[in-house]
Amino acid sequence: MNRILICMLFILLSGQLIQLAGAPAGSPDGPWAFQDVDGSMLFYDPSAQALRTWFKDGGWSSSLHLNLPNKRSSARPHRETTVPEAKAVSDYDSAAAVLYGIPKHERARSQEPAASSSATGSESCEARPERWLVDGKGRTWMTCNGQLMALGKQGSPEMVVAIPGMVQDMAAGKDGLFLLYRTLKPYVEKRNLQNGAVLWAYGDKAQLKEAASHPLLVPLNRMALGDDGAIYLAEGASMVLTVLDPAKGPREAGQAFFTYQEAIPSRASLGSSGRGPLLAWAGRAVLFSAFAPSQVKSCQAPGSKGLTLARFDLTRGTLDWVPTEISEDCQFVGLLEHEAVFLTPLGTPAFAPIR
Repeated sequence: MNRILICMLFILLSGQLIQLAGAPAGSPDGPWAFQDVDGSMLFYDPSAQALRTWFKDGGWSSSLHLNLPNKRSSARPHRETTVPEAKAVSDYDSAAAVLYGIPKHERARSQEPAASSSATGSESCEARPERWLVDGKGRTWMTCNGQLMALGKQGSPEMVVAIPGMVQDMAAGKDGLFLLYRTLKPYVEKRNLQNGAVLWAYGDKAQLKEAASHPLLVPLNRMALGDDGAIYLAEGASMVLTVLDPAKGPREAGQAFFTYQEAIPSRASLGSSGRGPLLAWAGRAVLFSAFAPSQVKSCQAPGSKGLTLARFDLTRGTLDWVPTEISEDCQFVGLLEHEAVFLTPLGTPAFAPIR
């Protein structure tokens, strides 16, 4: 406890305290932030209804106030729902328990439809941003209340398009925006950067209907965009990644296999925690993913005091484990030159060395 208080005091005195009360309401994973290629972090500040840019060595640098369409005043409030302990170790068994094993009155409410597809609204309920990023041309994209928005320099939506479900991960490429939805099996859409139209889709869209009725409470699939422009999908507890070409999409989908100590690692045991984020290390053909130590014992990962990072080397086809002392209740949000970035439940940053 003393160590945490000292760390927070140091950050406060240096002017770099991230003053967030926690994740924005409706966020699937708790604390979260978008990291740009320059290492800056883009946070949502709910008190100011703004996106704020933060650098580790420079503190806050800019702020973008948001003027988002509001939800209908009749919308029911979001209700927090805890994930029940899974009796089985399989991620699919856990997902089945979430989907079908919870009494109907205890299930999380599905997202309410957005008020309209226009860029303005006067309804009384506050909009709730869920995912956001900045593309290569400096345009801010955001998912909010069942909509995909492109924000202008003044923070108002220039384009609003309805989307069919909750987005788990999003990434911007040179010629499209990629959305991975929160479903049992991976479902990905590539959308046009000009009008938000779907260019291609990978996976079974029909499962979005079930996901809307009975939302998954933990992420089972993750997505990252590599430096080569390819889309990498981590499905469930598998250590094999599906690889999609940004132009061809579902056509000629491939797989990337990785070896640990010259052997293909076993599947992890996700249980009720779900799968942590999959992030690309800028300028390197390397992806990192975060796991609790108990999730990767079956993969022969070394012991760790905190979260364990899986290092996927796309060039060599190898998987290495990076133990950390970061608490399991922290969220993996970014990668700097020599450090992985996490957010604590208080919204303050924590760092772990990487190589």
